[in-house]
Amino acid sequence: MYARHLELHIAMYPWLAMGHISAYLQLANKLAKRGHRISFFIPKRTKAKVEHFNLYPQLITFVTITIPLVDGLPPEAETTFDVPISLGTLLMTAMDRTEKDIELLLLELKPNIVFFDFACWIPSLTRRLGIKSVHYITLSMIFASYMESMEKQCREKNLVGDDLNLMNPPAGFPDSSIKLHAHEVRALASAIKSEYGSGVRFYDRMSTGTRLPSPITVVAWLPVRGSSVTLDYINIQLMETIFSHKV
Repeated sequence: MYARHLELHIAMYPWLAMGHISAYLQLANKLAKRGHRISFFIPKRTKAKVEHFNLYPQLITFVTITIPLVDGLPPEAETTFDVPISLGTLLMTAMDRTEKDIELLLLELKPNIVFFDFACWIPSLTRRLGIKSVHYITLSMIFASYMESMEKQCREKNLVGDDLNLMNPPAGFPDSSIKLHAHEVRALASAIKSEYGSGVRFYDRMSTGTRLPSPITVVAWLPVRGSSVTLDYINIQLMETIFSHKV
């Protein structure tokens, strides 16, 4: 006798950027195809831009949220598409301020799991509510491995990002042919030390799933040469296991 297929109720709250929303919706369609139910948190006006990508409307429900007002952020802004890159941190602050609304929705919906990426407060919230969380991030593995290596050097050698020499790959990096330009190193250093909304560093948002005991971390990646080897390198840097999902 076959075991009954486990059908889950999954909530999703991606970063308020169209690339992140579309990647999450792609995953939602794949999960719905397997019979799982999805509650997808999304700003009100943004819903109309993506709902035609919902291939399983009987299983995927868009749950609309209101983006709080933040000083300096245009009142109509809902995603990074609506603001210049310099205001991204204010949009992140606005997303952080939805925590109480998300808590009320989770109490009402009672999902089994919550998928998130930049909302680093999700694991603490879901742990209080007895819900599992998955840190599902879409990024370049090379970027992730360089960023993790820089943070490790800063921590172990008490350095700031500007003191690091990462023009050449870090020790043990799987592809020694990759070399960064000076402006790329500066961008990575900025990601290590710069705040991105509500006094939280961008790096800390990206590494939430590797620092807290609750979330499972899944890295969504494009199929490129050496991806599996690069993932192994990241796992060694973190001394943890990160799962991968090809998109």
